[in-house]
Amino acid sequence: MIIKDRVEIYKDFTINLLNYIIDYYLDQQTLGNDVDIKNHYNWCYNKVCDEFEKEHINFRHNEQLRQYFYQFYYYQFYKKESQDQSLQYYEKFWLNIFDINKQKNKNITNTMVELYNIFDTSVNKEKNILEIA
Repeated sequence: MIIKDRVEIYKDFTINLLNYIIDYYLDQQTLGNDVDIKNHYNWCYNKVCDEFEKEHINFRHNEQLRQYFYQFYYYQFYKKESQDQSLQYYEKFWLNIFDINKQKNKNITNTMVELYNIFDTSVNKEKNILEIA
């Protein structure tokens, strides 16, 4: 079962991560090797986790979530030959994924459910945030 309040939290996390990645990205030359990319990504991910921990929501130890977004941004952003996609491009993509009021095609729905379930493993590990629904 998909819980709307959780979808909102997961969307917020995703958009915040996107903002950090875009805002603190230097250029392809500076972050040209995999070690630098991984360090940049992990810094961004950890900053977002810090923000959510202030609200007593902990995604820091969800390695599946960390890897999901790392793989996505590695191929769609860091290693993309032309990085002319703006913040708005990615933001629109994620907002579409998390829009539960909109009719979607099967692939988008499957992506949302997959990501929701990955996020939800953190929720199910933490008693204090089971009540966020």
